[in-house]
Amino acid sequence: MSEKAWLDVAVIRCPVCGRYYVEASWYAVELGADIECGDCGTEFNSKKYVIDRLMLEFEIGKNGLAQKVEISEHIKTEAEDTE
Repeated sequence: MSEKAWLDVAVIRCPVCGRYYVEASWYAVELGADIECGDCGTEFNSKKYVIDRLMLEFEIGKNGLAQKVEISEHIKTEAEDTE
């Protein structure tokens, strides 16, 4: 039998060039940290540009290594809460 672990992540999109990023939600949503786009160099507030938030579920094998990952839940973003 395998163990499970979870990670809450946010999908963010650069407002200038459109490049996608995935960050831990505690960093992008809870802290609202500024990030710099690796393509165009724009610095922007990650919280304002979250387009999706989801919970990833990892299956951890007996050897302690991740064996499988899947989306277990989509979490409402602040933008969806205000609609």
